[in-house]
Amino acid sequence: MSKKPKLSDVPGVGPAMEEKLREAGIKTVLSLSKMEPKKLAEKVEGVGEASAKSFISEAKKLVPKDKPTPKKKVEEKPSPKKKKVEPKAEKPKPKKKKDAPKKKAPLKKKKAKVEVPLRVQRTDKRILRIAQRKKKHMPQFRHEQAHRWTRVSDSWRKVRGIDSSTREKKKGRIAMVSSGYRTPKAVRNLHPSLFVEVMVYRPSEVEDLDPEVHAVRIASAVGSRKKQEILAAADAKLLRVLNPGRGDEIDEEDLFTDLDLEVD
Repeated sequence: MSKKPKLSDVPGVGPAMEEKLREAGIKTVLSLSKMEPKKLAEKVEGVGEASAKSFISEAKKLVPKDKPTPKKKVEEKPSPKKKKVEPKAEKPKPKKKKDAPKKKAPLKKKKAKVEVPLRVQRTDKRILRIAQRKKKHMPQFRHEQAHRWTRVSDSWRKVRGIDSSTREKKKGRIAMVSSGYRTPKAVRNLHPSLFVEVMVYRPSEVEDLDPEVHAVRIASAVGSRKKQEILAAADAKLLRVLNPGRGDEIDEEDLFTDLDLEVD
């Protein structure tokens, strides 16, 4: 039995070239002999088409050729005489039973597609989660001396003292208002119902608002007459008012006069 040829047995293939061929995925002489010169030149660095042709031709010489196996002669046997086969009498086919009517499967009720409001489509869920997380961990901003004196209210006032430890943001002091506590700008003025709050002072400001996106908040300085005009304009445009207030209450005198009229 002759040994299998190695890549180093191919004339012109040294140890450096053998490593390059192995890196390219050519590990045997047989695989080298089956390669095409162009592909071999592209795969292996530093090998041209001419040298690739010589490597392939030398590899083909080293590959042992398989000898064809001789075919065995098959002796022809005389065919036996066919016997006459008499046709068999056909048996009567059994009557098929009528299949019972198949029960139809109950139709599945299609789920009604829920229309997503435009205000929900416009908001980014990821940014909304970030804003909710920031609001949850936001400290309570109080006046610097509110915990010490009853005369000082809890409402925040900017600290201006030169030697104030709160202004210098030292450890152990109350949290100071800063821009780092703000929520993302995309969801800053959103109501919990995901409407964009719009402060309204007069009825004309309602005209350019979208009822699917905006919600109206009437300013506190607006009088009762103008407030009723704003409510009427918002109802006409199907806008949601966040602070509509209570309806007109009936006075006791008016109630008693109505009762007297009913009795008469």
